Amino acid sequence: MIRDAVRGRVSPFVEPTEPKPSTRFESAETIEMRGYAGQQIRSFADWEQRALPPERKARQWKEGRSEFELARSWTASGAVAVPPEIMQVLDVLEGTRDTAIKSGRTQHETPLPFSDRAPRCHDLALLAERYGWVTASCVEAKADEPFGRTVAEELQEARNRRGTRFPERLDWLTSSLLGIPAFRDAERLELSDAVADLRYQLFTAVAGTLIEAQARQATKAILLVHEFRTRATVDAKLQDNAEALNRFLSLSYSHNGGPDEGVCLGHGEMLGPISVIERPIAGLPEVTSETPLFIGKIRTDRLAIV
Repeated sequence: MIRDAVRGRVSPFVEPTEPKPSTRFESAETIEMRGYAGQQIRSFADWEQRALPPERKARQWKEGRSEFELARSWTASGAVAVPPEIMQVLDVLEGTRDTAIKSGRTQHETPLPFSDRAPRCHDLALLAERYGWVTASCVEAKADEPFGRTVAEELQEARNRRGTRFPERLDWLTSSLLGIPAFRDAERLELSDAVADLRYQLFTAVAGTLIEAQARQATKAILLVHEFRTRATVDAKLQDNAEALNRFLSLSYSHNGGPDEGVCLGHGEMLGPISVIERPIAGLPEVTSETPLFIGKIRTDRLAIV
């Protein structure tokens, strides 16, 4: 009972401001959406045909899984429109309230340093406006798929590739976002216990979102985790994902000026603003502290929809 109460409590880092009454999510406006190759998406059928590269579609396009459910969520009205869950979570904090999403692109890739490893691939990259200023938002869709492998597992797999520079990328990610070297030695052989069990995909999601914001000269960066509960998901796996996200957020927040307390980000909640402390590394992209970061989580529960 104590554990359940702790898991369900409201994050202490969410601003205590009560959301202003809003009806704007009752009739979401359609937006311009394009697929991975730049083709326009106007419907669910378009999304199915144009959102994913063929090799990814063969693996990932299944009812009840994240890519299929993401498409269904954004085309529920018959056209492409912002899901009400997203509009509601944007209205939670003063810093993101009245954000108007204008356009998006599926499977958008953000290059990261050391190109022998894949770029960050956002399920959705969105451009928005707030009082005339640009906001960049990236969406990570999840059914009960994990946030990738752990850092330790990703490193082990990378070391099987000849000439990999993944340890350098990993060191850049942890040093830039947390101020923690990924390794305990200069030769990058002994992985730090502080990051070993964290999910690697969360590092790339945050870094990729911030880099996208910088590239688009945005004044805010928003990372949204859109979770789907369906007949194909397992609740225990959804809970595992929640705990993995909260572990990452707790460490990230405390190492970037936030209190040294655990974060418990619930559905429909937003954390921020977080200003990632400036930690420049010579010759590598800088994750700037000038762009405030917000991280939100929403859930679409298909089992609760009659």
